[in-house]
Amino acid sequence: MRRRVLKVALTAVAVAVLLLGIPLAFAVQHIVTNDERLGLERLALRTALTVSPGFRAGDPVELPAAPDGTELGVYDARGARVTGTGPAGLESGATPALKGSVVGADAGERLVAAVPVADGERVIGVVRAAAPESVVQLRTGGWLVALAAACVFAALIAAAFAARQSTRLVAPVTALARAAHALGAGDFGVRQDASGVAELDAAGEALNRTAARLGETIERERAFTAHASHQLRTPLTQIQLELERGLERGGDALGESVRAAMTTADQLSRTIDDVLDVTRARPAPAPFPVEELLEECRGTWQGPLARDDRPLRVVVDEPLLVAASLPAVRQILTVLLDNAFRHGSGTVTIRCRESHGAVAVDVVDEGDPQMLSDGDGLGLTLARSLASAEQGRLLLDRSGPGTRFTVLLPAPAG
Repeated sequence: MRRRVLKVALTAVAVAVLLLGIPLAFAVQHIVTNDERLGLERLALRTALTVSPGFRAGDPVELPAAPDGTELGVYDARGARVTGTGPAGLESGATPALKGSVVGADAGERLVAAVPVADGERVIGVVRAAAPESVVQLRTGGWLVALAAACVFAALIAAAFAARQSTRLVAPVTALARAAHALGAGDFGVRQDASGVAELDAAGEALNRTAARLGETIERERAFTAHASHQLRTPLTQIQLELERGLERGGDALGESVRAAMTTADQLSRTIDDVLDVTRARPAPAPFPVEELLEECRGTWQGPLARDDRPLRVVVDEPLLVAASLPAVRQILTVLLDNAFRHGSGTVTIRCRESHGAVAVDVVDEGDPQMLSDGDGLGLTLARSLASAEQGRLLLDRSGPGTRFTVLLPAPAG
């Protein structure tokens, strides 16, 4: 990629040099030619000022010094050379000077300037100055060499700048490619540092956000898998215990145990459905009445608690809607009720109430809260993760008698 960047940069420089250098070379030639013509005209004009009318009678004419290779001569009114250097007669291109015009013309391989010499309003002669075109070509060549050197110098500067910029651009692109490759290989901790190139930094930030989201998602899925497996094992163990109890007792107890096992199997099937539902992507959940879910929990847990002589009470202060996933909330309550069943004692109370614009569901038993640690067990960790995923919170209150878990869930907007 670095070679491609250099190639593009040098190609752009070459095109710029050609687009600017060629017209500039023609402009230099034109400027040098005009400057030489103006120099010849100034020389001829300065000479014309020193020529007196008496030169026609043979008075000597003192001509100023002319540059090497430059012809300087004085011609009479017929165009014949009187003194100085140059052709014996004026060229056809210089003859308009005999009529009073200042002439700048090309004569063969020479540049010619002719200035009339006047006596009053009458032209009595002409001063002619001429220089070979080789002088112009030599001066033009010098300027063109300087121009070419400037172009080469500019190309070298551009090449050095392009090399530096290509390194500056290619290094973060290479690092970005390595980071993307590492991310594809499963390294979600990879991060791309800022390079100072806005576009690459934007891509790097997007890659960093993607890596962070993927890492969080994978970690959450791994944790959820472990928690969900715990949730699935619990009813399986309960089924096994119910069947073993029935086999030990025999008779009517066997049928009762089978029915209890079938009820637990139904709970297991629903748990599996809930787990699958909360793990797959889904649109925003539709609000549901929390009272119906609590009645469902009553039907599920009243029997197991009653067998241990433990009452279950459901208290609904007022009908409320919850803007969360029904399967997720069901699993949260299942975890809390299972915790109260296994680790608590006495009456279990489920209460639904409004709390500062949210819906609060309390699960309370008469066990000792000091026997629990915050987040005790995989089930409670799962419940906390599900509550957080639904924009809610799971709290443990140790301030009063008994064990109180409170689930705060969002209410519908408006």
